Amino acid sequence: MAVTLQQLEIFRAVARNLSFSVAAREVYTSQPHVSNQIRKLEEHYRVPLFVRSRPGVTLTEAGAALYERISAILTDIEDAERVVEQFRGLRRGSVTVAATASIGSHVLPGVLADFRRQHPEIVVRLHVSNTEEVLAMIERDDAEIAITPARPMGRDLESQKLCAEELVVISPPHLKLPPHITLDVLAAQQLVVREDGSLTLGLMNELLADRDLDYAAHLSGTTAVNEAVAAGMGVALVPGSSTRPWEQAGAVCVSRLSDASPSHQFFLVHFAHRYITPATRALMRHLRSWDFEDAGPRVHF
Repeated sequence: MAVTLQQLEIFRAVARNLSFSVAAREVYTSQPHVSNQIRKLEEHYRVPLFVRSRPGVTLTEAGAALYERISAILTDIEDAERVVEQFRGLRRGSVTVAATASIGSHVLPGVLADFRRQHPEIVVRLHVSNTEEVLAMIERDDAEIAITPARPMGRDLESQKLCAEELVVISPPHLKLPPHITLDVLAAQQLVVREDGSLTLGLMNELLADRDLDYAAHLSGTTAVNEAVAAGMGVALVPGSSTRPWEQAGAVCVSRLSDASPSHQFFLVHFAHRYITPATRALMRHLRSWDFEDAGPRVHF
């Protein structure tokens, strides 16, 4: 008698639940059918796989050994089926992206809108957080790809430079800061900064090291920082792409540093040795082909 895939799936369900009745419900069949298939497996292998007793069932040594190997095999088969299913074409699929605040809130929405027009069948889930949490999400396998200004080091992750973004100083209009200011002038202001774990905060602290700083507020997210500056709370160093709505509304003034050129280099990050689904691969191609300076697809790439 050849062992069937259904028999192995039934065996796995019984071994996992240590119950014939629970296993029957899990695999959508009757308890007598489950008992019959287990009996056939034991006849085939010529060893008992379970010890039946009044309280329930337990695995024998042979059953435990079989369960360990069968679980891995069936998981591989299920993974293979999902992989093959993807090759029917990009008729469906989903991708989860983790990105830091500036690019996630102010740049990626336009990129993803263009991707959606080309691939309406793919659902993209975007999670925006600070650098530490973005990298943690991809390491927990909560996201397929990450976009972050921190290139991961010493991890089983692959990263590719995606784009660069200038950091600028924003201030309330009543301060009348000139278009170009020095680090000393910036350090003399009341500063509105991001929360701990933000790479922008870390970069600003490096630029202004050994200076006495007056922090007006630590806020979560670039949008909150921009709103606080517009409300007159203080001055901030922020990614240039995040300032446009406030600058266009006349709520903030933008200055650049004359004695430093701070910027974020953004990287596209994914696990190096994990299978990349066609949906994820399509989004990665789209991101690589996007001209982030001109906010549109590159003609040549």
